[in-house]
Amino acid sequence: MNIIILCNGDFPSAPQPLKALADADRIICCDGAYDTLMRHIHDIRTPLTVIGDMDSITGREGIEAIRITEQDTNDQTKAFHYVRSQWPDASISILGATGKREDHTLGNISLLADYLESLKSPQRPALQLLTDYGVFTPINVETIFTSFHRQQVSIFSMTPGCLITTEGLQYPLNRQPLPRLWQGTLNAALDHHFSVHPHNGTVIVYQTYEPKPLSTK
Repeated sequence: MNIIILCNGDFPSAPQPLKALADADRIICCDGAYDTLMRHIHDIRTPLTVIGDMDSITGREGIEAIRITEQDTNDQTKAFHYVRSQWPDASISILGATGKREDHTLGNISLLADYLESLKSPQRPALQLLTDYGVFTPINVETIFTSFHRQQVSIFSMTPGCLITTEGLQYPLNRQPLPRLWQGTLNAALDHHFSVHPHNGTVIVYQTYEPKPLSTK
């Protein structure tokens, strides 16, 4: 089962996140994201749930709404835990988590590491965050990614002291820490696959949809 969590950042416009939205088995809207969804897509036939404190939503008659008033977590996290409680084996794609405010963008992306920790099963379902430019995937075990030549790749270490090994990237790592967020950015795939192995922690891997353009004179 594929579930979309739609946050109230910039509504997606790229083909990849829009296809994920169209193919979803269920959409979970974070509060005000419901109004945004209705402005962009008028005929929604996918089962739909709105979750949050309901402080920024209008016209939700006939829509399943789950009101959660606690303020210790943001609406994206409330939606994630709701999905996990109802459909523990579902694959989750998060859309609309970036844009509008940079602090929300950084927070939403970094939360992927926390969400991954709650997926205890070795056969855990897929978890990713899609933007209009690429996809973020949290991992804590060696993982092989499908890619293409010149796909841009960045690796963000979310665990202090985590050692990282890669294969198939232009700038390989060999049990190397990345203590600063920028240190694992601006890498590139060499072929159709690459691997990332975080030896003792969690990393978030970012892949662009488009290859790096060839430089021109």
